[in-house]
Parts: sequence; structure tokens; C-alpha cells
Amino acid sequence: HGLHATTVAVEAYFANPFFARVLPEELINWSKSMCGEAKEAHERLSLKVERMEKDGVRGAAESSFHALSSAAGAITGIAILDVGRHIADELVQLTAALNDILARATRLVTLANSELLHRLALQAGMDESLLPVAASVSPELTKYEVDNVHPRLWVHPLEDGCVVAGDKLVVAWETIGHVPNVNVRIKNALGVETSRGKTVQRVTSEAGAPNRSPMETTIPFDFVPGKYTVAVSDPANNIRGMSFISVLRPISVAEITEPPSGLGRSLTWRSPTWTRGSKHVIQWRMNRGKAQV
Repeated sequence: HGLHATTVAVEAYFANPFFARVLPEELINWSKSMCGEAKEAHERLSLKVERMEKDGVRGAAESSFHALSSAAGAITGIAILDVGRHIADELVQLTAALNDILARATRLVTLANSELLHRLALQAGMDESLLPVAASVSPELTKYEVDNVHPRLWVHPLEDGCVVAGDKLVVAWETIGHVPNVNVRIKNALGVETSRGKTVQRVTSEAGAPNRSPMETTIPFDFVPGKYTVAVSDPANNIRGMSFISVLRPISVAEITEPPSGLGRSLTWRSPTWTRGSKHVIQWRMNRGKAQV
């Protein structure tokens, strides 16, 4: 139904003689080709869906009759799932392509209309500052278009994708639409880039904080190295974005105390004293096969 409705909208838009006059010929021909393909796909996929419904009933009956040991029922079910996936992929691609060409045509028509308005105003001797803007033409519609934008959130990726334990981490993001508060946290990505995982450190409270990007936090010195997700969302977790970072083990200095007997060695770690990218000379001397740094 969505594919059919989008096809009708594209055909109606490009069939308008006033719009067709300002649009390039390539775009018009492209729309005709896309609509023809969409109509063919709509008819073909509709038949597939009908066939799937019949096969689904048959597969369910076979599975019930043969219980879980029915190979025929299992094979039918797998085939139906595979066909359904291909149908969904084709529907998404076609609908997206139709919406894309419609958006391109709308932008060009709007541009042509704006230029036409400007030329008419110059011919009439109007001051350019008196040309109307959307907010003055229809404040209600302008407010509606701004307030009803579907909110989105995008987290800026870290420059090199990694941070050293003990260093500061700056989390930056951008939002579209109305997102008054955000919840910023670091989650264990379980070694892969995923949105799942347990929160291991909060930058804001669970209830969230005012939406002011960027925010800064310090990665604890004893933070376990590995791959993590920097997640930013609204408090209800309906609007969310994420970026992935690797926490690295810090370069630290240790004071080693070892008695001559070799027993009772003690090791005390100090805070990192070397900054990333700096170079240092390490010297040691050997004593009875052991290195003293």
C-alpha cells in the first residue's frame, strides 16, 4: 500500500504542467521509468504475498500434523521467511527511490518559485526587505513544520576512536527537533559495535540533564580496557544516538622494590606521568640476569 501511494504521488507531481515546465528532462524521464518499475513490482509482489499466505497456511497445517518432526513444514517455513525478506528489501528500496526523486523535484520547483517571486518583485519596484517569509505568511503552519519535525540525535565520533584510562573524554552531539533533556552514558559494548550492553559509567544522572553539547567526563584510571559505546538519548530512550570508543591501558610508572634475596618484591603504581605522543628514553642495567629499570 505504501509503495502504491508513493507511486501515485510521484506521477501526480510530475504530471502537473507547471512543475514539468521547470524540471529538467532527465528528472522527468527518470520519474516515468521509476513509476513504471514500481507498478510492475507492486503487481508482482502482491501475487507473491498472496502465495505466501497460502503457503503459510499449508506449512502451519503440515507442522501441526507432523508435529516438530515435520521436515516439510520446517522447509516451507524457512522458504516463506526468505521470500518475505526479499519482498521487504525490494519494497524499501523502491519506496526510498521514489521519495528521493520526489524530494529532488520539490526542491527544484521551490527554487524556481522563489526566483520567480524575486523577479516579479524587482519588476514591480518592491523593496527586497518587504518580500514575505514563511513565518509572516502563516505563523501557524511555520510553527507546525518546525515543532513536528521527528527528533533525531547524532553523536560525533571521537577523533581517533580511542581514549586512555585516566584521561578526559569529551562527548559531543547534535539534535534536530525538540529534545530538552539527554541521558549520556558509557556502555560495555561486549567487544563489538552494538547498541546493547550494560551501563558502566554515567556522564549524567539516569533522569537526564539539559541538552547542552558537549559534555566532559573523566575515564577512571582503573577503567577496564576494551571497546565501549558512548550512548546519548532522551531520558525515555526513544531518541538515541551512539558512537564507539576503545579505552586503552594508560602508560604508568611503577616503583619496584626488590630485596637481594628476590623474595618479598613489592610494586607500587603511580598515576600516569607521560602524555600521549611524547617520547622518553628508558634505561636499565642487568644484574645477575635481572633488569633494573
